[in-house]
Amino acid sequence: MSDRTRGRPRSRSRSGDRRSFRDDRRGGEHRYGERGGYDQSRDPRQSFGGRDESNRPPHRSGDRYGGDRERDRSSYGGDRGYGGERGYGGDRGYGGDRSGRGGYSGDRGGDRGGDRGYGDRGGYGGRGGGRGGFGGDRGGRGGGFGGRGGPPPPPRTEAEKIEVYTNYFELCSRPNWTLHQYHVDFDPPIESKRLRVGLMRQHDHLFSNVKAFDGFILYSLVKLDNNVTELQSIKQFDQKTVNIKITLTKTLSPEDRECIKLLNVVFKRCLTKSKFVEFGRERAYFDFENMHELPKYHLKVASGYKASIEVYQSKLLLCTEIAHKLINFDTVWDVMERLYRDCRPDEYKDMCMNQLVGTTVMTNYNKKTYKIDDIYWDQTPECKFQKRDGSQITFADYYYENYKIKIRNMRQPLLVSLPKEKDKNRAKNANEPVRPILLVPELCLSTGTILLKKFEKDFAMKKDLDAITKLNPQIRIDRLRKFLDKITRQPEARKDLENWQMEFSTDVVKTSATVQATITVQFKNTSSTNTERGWNNAMKDGVHLASVPLRNWIIFFMPRDEQRANMLMSELQSVSDPMGFRIDRAQMIRLPDSGRGSSAVLFASGIKEAVQSSNPQIVLCILPNTAKDVYDSIKQTCCIDLGLPSQCVTSNLINTHNMNKTKSAITKIAIQMNCKLGGEIWGVTIPMKNIMVIGIDLNKDSNKKNMSVVAFVASLNGTQENRLNCTKYFSRCQLHPTDDEFCSGLEVFMLDALYKYFERNNTYPDRIFIYRDGVSDGQFRKVEDNEISQLNAAFSKINENYNPKTTFFVVKKRGTARFFLKDNRNDFQNPPIGTAIDTGVTKNAGEFYLISQSTNQGTVSPTHFHVLKDTNELPADKLQNITYRFTHLYYNWPAQIRVPAPCHYATKLARMVGESLHRPHAPSLDDKLFYL
Repeated sequence: MSDRTRGRPRSRSRSGDRRSFRDDRRGGEHRYGERGGYDQSRDPRQSFGGRDESNRPPHRSGDRYGGDRERDRSSYGGDRGYGGERGYGGDRGYGGDRSGRGGYSGDRGGDRGGDRGYGDRGGYGGRGGGRGGFGGDRGGRGGGFGGRGGPPPPPRTEAEKIEVYTNYFELCSRPNWTLHQYHVDFDPPIESKRLRVGLMRQHDHLFSNVKAFDGFILYSLVKLDNNVTELQSIKQFDQKTVNIKITLTKTLSPEDRECIKLLNVVFKRCLTKSKFVEFGRERAYFDFENMHELPKYHLKVASGYKASIEVYQSKLLLCTEIAHKLINFDTVWDVMERLYRDCRPDEYKDMCMNQLVGTTVMTNYNKKTYKIDDIYWDQTPECKFQKRDGSQITFADYYYENYKIKIRNMRQPLLVSLPKEKDKNRAKNANEPVRPILLVPELCLSTGTILLKKFEKDFAMKKDLDAITKLNPQIRIDRLRKFLDKITRQPEARKDLENWQMEFSTDVVKTSATVQATITVQFKNTSSTNTERGWNNAMKDGVHLASVPLRNWIIFFMPRDEQRANMLMSELQSVSDPMGFRIDRAQMIRLPDSGRGSSAVLFASGIKEAVQSSNPQIVLCILPNTAKDVYDSIKQTCCIDLGLPSQCVTSNLINTHNMNKTKSAITKIAIQMNCKLGGEIWGVTIPMKNIMVIGIDLNKDSNKKNMSVVAFVASLNGTQENRLNCTKYFSRCQLHPTDDEFCSGLEVFMLDALYKYFERNNTYPDRIFIYRDGVSDGQFRKVEDNEISQLNAAFSKINENYNPKTTFFVVKKRGTARFFLKDNRNDFQNPPIGTAIDTGVTKNAGEFYLISQSTNQGTVSPTHFHVLKDTNELPADKLQNITYRFTHLYYNWPAQIRVPAPCHYATKLARMVGESLHRPHAPSLDDKLFYL
């Protein structure tokens, strides 16, 4: 078969659908992560200047002005939805954990300033969010605490006890039975889980129809006569015989951990009987028979649920949460055909590789997801592969034999998904060769972020999605109740639950909570006591706590941007004066025109040449576009080679036709520049003395796939009680192998931070609070053994008698727990900001949830804190209060964030190094927030 015909449609007619959604790409500045959403699970809010500039491409992190629109591990939407907490409200998005913060509220700003950060008609200097941002025109639907719009609630002078409702249902009584566990083997081996389950179903009578089978492990209340039982089953579609061996492995009581696993297996089987299908990495169950259709965009939205049973303080609880998935109407083969019609023959393969490789697809026969890593153009469904039993079979015959699917087009190439690490380990344990997974394009549907890139600037499309996915607390509770009611009413599912003695409460669990007293935010000349909706108004007149006079600095610009550079210079001087931040006139350097080439070399060489003749405190670069190579080149030159703070601004941000908008943006730039010089913007009182707070996080290096970045940020001021402490920071990072799941080098970082603290205060800290982000439940013990031990080693090197009181927190933002408050009308709404929950739905002592944000639309997600080590011996309410105070100290946003500020500073540093620098920064920047 020739290259021209293999893997292509026979017809090259260009009369087909040529839209390719090109006309839908307009407006907006929103960024999406690898599995969807510009996740701000790490950036609790859309910051006013997460990077130095706006309009940043989706693969970029760093520090450009325009908000923390960064990639993360979330799918499109996740817990915050496509728009997150601060955008259009955002609640649950497409199949992921957490999505971006800013939302797609356009230049209205969103709930808290939206994608422009605090200031662009949605915050700092603006008129509030479009739908209920603080200062906004009106409140959002499903309002946060305080109702629709209206005045903010009065300051809370002391902590208050309240009762909150959850998204948990109680298992009314613990089952009372003896459980027998069996291992099941098939000969010949059966690859399809569905087929294995079907073959075992032929022998249900042996177990009195009371069994649970996950494909390999079988649980039953019936003990077979023999420890090893051999059976035979018949495959219905070809009448071949399969031998089955069932081996008794253990007997369990209801208190055993395996029984909790069984209860989850039984409940998930009930979901399957109720027409829900397990799908995606999050293992949520979706109703693919009743999807919402968006035909205008060739998309469908599947609604589903996450559900799991666990023990919480001696009670068995079912946690339920809502999820959504975005699915394409068209198969991958339809997409390839469209590309063939729209491009030249010699471009076809490259176009397919560019559009498909790296995307996620769902196979429509088993609803599993795979990442596409390559395309085998010389393989077709007519090619053969070797099965586990050594026999050969064509792909077409395999799909017919296992799924009764007939492949229509035998000329299409095959998609390649490389095996993951767990697949390699499984093959190694089974003494099998490691082989890639080959998929047929016509059996695959696109899902994930590839579907969103076409519409990232189409606000009408995003509003249509909002109408489906954004759920306020009342609607969410109603949906969860109906979900459980549907399961318990389905005849087969109800019988299964009765056989296993599983009965659930009809309403959600409620528990007690504590609302923290309102924290006062202080500036040099004023303070804000009403901070439940942020301190945007106080920022307008507030003088910064500490400013570094900017006397020697340089602005670099291209010839076409000379007028913008002069306007930026004068406006920076104008807006900075009320802040107490003195800015002298900058040295203006016009770079030569780069023509159509990249300006990366021009900026880098220009900065190096200028620094030789002067010693600037900071450089500001006006970029002609958002090219990543230019940004990275500037950051590498300044942060690594010169040890110099830098600020990048895209030229289109300086709009001479809209001065109000431009002045608001320049105000944010001035604040950010003061931070990078070592200034302090605001503070809160810390009710302890000689305190240090530390944030630790990891991020993968985008250039070196086998390396990760460890970031460490520690506060340097905090010697006096009830003063504005923890406003100066020390930052370090290093690269280490990705295979090493835990932070190395913490001993050195801790020693350097302690020396810096002593250098500044002439004493070492007595109390240290450490917040570690990015750790799963199964890694707690290894973190204790590998990371806490490094910190203890550092303490002993200071002095054999030096043993500060420490509390080590693990911070988790991806949980499924949700909390609700009933208002005076008996309707559910979001709890007030500052709510802490440590009873009812927590498993261990020292564990709590904290709601440190508010949202006017959708359901707010709490942050989950686990205390791994605590020698501070503070009461639980004190730990919760000090953690809440630290969420007020992130200078990129005039409101609370989801995690303590040092933790998020570490995230920002790790991302900049992992995505732009790829090497540690110069030591001269250690005491500056250069990565904002």
